[in-house]
Amino acid sequence: MQRETYILRSISLVVAVVGVVTAAGCSADKPSREFTVPKALCGVSVPVDALSRLLPASGKKLTTEAEGSTDDALLCTVDVDDVMVLALSRERIVAGDSARHILYTQLRVTQPKFTEGTSIAYVDHAAVSLLKCRGAGVEEEDISTLVKVLKPARPNESAMKSLISAYTATVKKQGPCKKT
Repeated sequence: MQRETYILRSISLVVAVVGVVTAAGCSADKPSREFTVPKALCGVSVPVDALSRLLPASGKKLTTEAEGSTDDALLCTVDVDDVMVLALSRERIVAGDSARHILYTQLRVTQPKFTEGTSIAYVDHAAVSLLKCRGAGVEEEDISTLVKVLKPARPNESAMKSLISAYTATVKKQGPCKKT
């Protein structure tokens, strides 16, 4: 009888401790996001919801910076509280490479998913898209876009797919194949 009482008290104590820890975890301050999620990255509109799901859950100040030109090579970075959390690069490349190969050679990603046939390859923390430039008055080449999220940003496969797909569609509408 005494052993059963000891076991019941031990179980009650464990339940009480777990309850206090759980309650403390629930009442703790949730991370707050004080920055505004941008509607565009380096002049290209992006889905705010998708970008929001990739950016850190908290932070005070978001800044974006662009280096290069939209004609040849562009690097766009997003910093939250002075820490780079997202990098997007876009460049003209020799025709014939694949999104999968670029994702592998640049980031060692081996099992991407695909959309738009095989012109977009993505995983939860990175994506690559290819726009094929072909036809009259256009130099035969491709335009590659690579997106990578860095900690403390949050990997999210569906958000990455949405971001790279929408970004690529907007770039395509801008007619990037013809150099100005």
